[in-house]
Amino acid sequence: MKNAEIPETTESIGKIPVGELLPQKGKFVMIDKLNYLDETRVSSSLTVKKNNIFLDGDLFSEPGIVENIAQTAAARMGYIGKYIDNSGVRIGFIGEIKNLAVNRCPRVGEKLTTTIEIVNELFSTLLVHTETRVDDDLIASGSMKIAMTDIESAE
Repeated sequence: MKNAEIPETTESIGKIPVGELLPQKGKFVMIDKLNYLDETRVSSSLTVKKNNIFLDGDLFSEPGIVENIAQTAAARMGYIGKYIDNSGVRIGFIGEIKNLAVNRCPRVGEKLTTTIEIVNELFSTLLVHTETRVDDDLIASGSMKIAMTDIESAE
Protein backbone atom coordinates (compact mmCIF):
# COMPACT_ATOMS: atom_id res chain seq x y z
CA MET A 1 0.00 0.00 0.00
CA LYS A 2 1.11 3.52 -0.66
CA ASN A 3 1.02 6.10 2.12
CA ALA A 4 -1.98 7.86 0.56
CA GLU A 5 -3.91 4.59 0.79
CA ILE A 6 -3.45 4.06 4.52
CA PRO A 7 -6.64 4.73 6.48
CA GLU A 8 -6.75 8.24 7.90
CA THR A 9 -7.26 7.17 11.50
CA THR A 10 -7.36 4.04 13.59
CA GLU A 11 -10.86 5.18 14.55
CA SER A 12 -12.08 5.03 10.95
CA ILE A 13 -10.67 1.54 10.33
CA GLY A 14 -12.49 0.27 13.42
CA LYS A 15 -15.83 1.43 12.03
CA ILE A 16 -15.68 -0.84 8.98
CA PRO A 17 -17.83 -3.95 9.52
CA VAL A 18 -15.39 -6.87 9.30
CA GLY A 19 -17.97 -8.89 7.40
CA GLU A 20 -17.31 -6.60 4.43
CA LEU A 21 -13.63 -7.56 4.42
CA LEU A 22 -13.77 -11.33 4.88
CA PRO A 23 -15.00 -14.22 2.77
CA GLN A 24 -16.03 -16.01 5.98
CA LYS A 25 -19.60 -15.41 7.12
CA GLY A 26 -21.79 -15.95 10.15
CA LYS A 27 -20.45 -18.03 13.00
CA PHE A 28 -17.16 -18.65 11.20
CA VAL A 29 -16.03 -15.01 11.49
CA MET A 30 -13.25 -14.99 14.11
CA ILE A 31 -12.56 -11.26 14.42
CA ASP A 32 -14.89 -8.58 15.79
CA LYS A 33 -13.05 -5.49 14.66
CA LEU A 34 -9.97 -4.12 12.95
CA ASN A 35 -7.97 -1.97 15.34
CA TYR A 36 -5.13 -0.82 13.11
CA LEU A 37 -3.93 -1.09 9.53
CA ASP A 38 -0.88 0.28 7.74
CA GLU A 39 1.54 -0.86 5.04
CA THR A 40 3.13 -3.62 7.11
CA ARG A 41 0.91 -4.21 10.15
CA VAL A 42 -2.67 -5.06 10.94
CA SER A 43 -4.33 -5.63 14.29
CA SER A 44 -7.73 -7.08 15.17
CA SER A 45 -9.70 -7.94 18.26
CA LEU A 46 -12.08 -10.74 19.19
CA THR A 47 -14.00 -11.25 22.40
CA VAL A 48 -14.54 -14.97 22.95
CA LYS A 49 -18.27 -15.64 23.27
CA LYS A 50 -19.93 -18.73 24.70
CA ASN A 51 -21.46 -19.65 21.31
CA ASN A 52 -18.11 -19.65 19.45
CA ILE A 53 -17.74 -22.75 17.26
CA PHE A 54 -14.09 -23.18 18.31
CA LEU A 55 -14.80 -23.58 22.02
CA ASP A 56 -13.55 -26.60 23.89
CA GLY A 57 -15.45 -26.33 27.15
CA ASP A 58 -14.97 -22.69 28.10
CA LEU A 59 -11.65 -22.36 26.24
CA PHE A 60 -11.09 -20.93 22.75
CA SER A 61 -9.12 -23.77 21.12
CA GLU A 62 -5.87 -23.68 19.14
CA PRO A 63 -7.66 -24.06 15.77
CA GLY A 64 -9.72 -20.98 16.69
CA ILE A 65 -6.55 -19.02 17.42
CA VAL A 66 -5.10 -20.09 14.05
CA GLU A 67 -8.30 -19.02 12.27
CA ASN A 68 -8.27 -15.68 14.13
CA ILE A 69 -4.71 -15.08 12.92
CA ALA A 70 -5.54 -16.02 9.31
CA GLN A 71 -8.65 -13.84 9.30
CA THR A 72 -6.70 -10.87 10.65
CA ALA A 73 -4.40 -11.13 7.62
CA ALA A 74 -7.38 -11.77 5.33
CA ALA A 75 -9.11 -8.61 6.60
CA ARG A 76 -6.08 -6.60 5.52
CA MET A 77 -6.25 -8.16 2.06
CA GLY A 78 -10.01 -7.61 1.99
CA TYR A 79 -9.50 -3.93 2.80
CA ILE A 80 -6.98 -3.60 -0.03
CA GLY A 81 -9.27 -5.46 -2.45
CA LYS A 82 -12.40 -3.54 -1.55
CA TYR A 83 -11.11 -0.02 -0.92
CA ILE A 84 -7.78 0.31 -2.74
CA ASP A 85 -7.48 -1.79 -5.89
CA ASN A 86 -11.17 -2.65 -6.44
CA SER A 87 -10.44 -6.35 -6.94
CA GLY A 88 -13.01 -7.40 -4.34
CA VAL A 89 -12.71 -9.66 -1.33
CA ARG A 90 -10.99 -12.85 -2.41
CA ILE A 91 -10.84 -16.30 -0.90
CA GLY A 92 -7.52 -17.34 0.64
CA PHE A 93 -6.02 -20.27 2.46
CA ILE A 94 -3.31 -21.03 4.97
CA GLY A 95 -0.26 -22.35 3.11
CA GLU A 96 2.05 -22.94 6.06
CA ILE A 97 2.17 -22.54 9.81
CA LYS A 98 5.65 -22.32 11.31
CA ASN A 99 6.91 -22.11 14.89
CA LEU A 100 3.44 -21.49 16.28
CA ALA A 101 3.57 -21.48 20.07
CA VAL A 102 0.27 -21.37 21.92
CA ASN A 103 1.06 -20.52 25.52
CA ARG A 104 -2.54 -20.81 26.66
CA CYS A 105 -6.05 -20.81 25.29
CA PRO A 106 -8.25 -17.85 26.23
CA ARG A 107 -11.48 -18.28 28.17
CA VAL A 108 -14.98 -17.17 27.30
CA GLY A 109 -15.22 -13.42 27.90
CA GLU A 110 -11.54 -12.68 27.27
CA LYS A 111 -10.59 -10.27 24.49
CA LEU A 112 -7.84 -11.31 22.08
CA THR A 113 -5.78 -8.74 20.24
CA THR A 114 -3.95 -10.20 17.26
CA THR A 115 -1.20 -8.23 15.56
CA ILE A 116 0.30 -9.30 12.27
CA GLU A 117 3.48 -7.94 10.76
CA ILE A 118 4.01 -8.56 7.06
CA VAL A 119 7.48 -10.09 6.67
CA ASN A 120 7.21 -10.57 2.91
CA GLU A 121 4.49 -10.06 0.33
CA LEU A 122 4.93 -11.54 -3.11
CA PHE A 123 2.02 -11.31 -5.53
CA SER A 124 -0.90 -12.81 -3.60
CA THR A 125 1.11 -14.60 -0.91
CA LEU A 126 1.87 -13.16 2.50
CA LEU A 127 4.50 -14.33 4.95
CA VAL A 128 3.56 -12.94 8.35
CA HIS A 129 4.76 -12.96 11.92
CA THR A 130 1.95 -12.90 14.43
CA GLU A 131 1.34 -12.30 18.12
CA THR A 132 -1.94 -12.79 19.95
CA ARG A 133 -2.44 -11.29 23.38
CA VAL A 134 -5.03 -11.11 26.10
CA ASP A 135 -4.23 -7.79 27.76
CA ASP A 136 -0.42 -7.90 28.15
CA ASP A 137 -0.29 -11.72 28.24
CA LEU A 138 1.25 -13.20 25.06
CA ILE A 139 -0.88 -16.28 24.39
CA ALA A 140 0.32 -17.21 20.88
CA SER A 141 3.05 -16.30 18.41
CA GLY A 142 4.55 -17.68 15.24
CA SER A 143 4.67 -17.36 11.47
CA MET A 144 2.16 -18.13 8.79
CA LYS A 145 2.07 -18.14 5.01
CA ILE A 146 -1.27 -17.11 3.54
CA ALA A 147 -2.12 -17.33 -0.15
CA MET A 148 -4.97 -15.44 -1.78
CA THR A 149 -6.75 -16.93 -4.80
CA ASP A 150 -8.27 -15.07 -7.72
CA ILE A 151 -11.70 -16.33 -6.63
CA GLU A 152 -13.89 -13.50 -5.40
CA SER A 153 -15.95 -14.16 -2.30
CA ALA A 154 -19.72 -14.46 -2.75
CA GLU A 155 -21.48 -11.60 -0.98
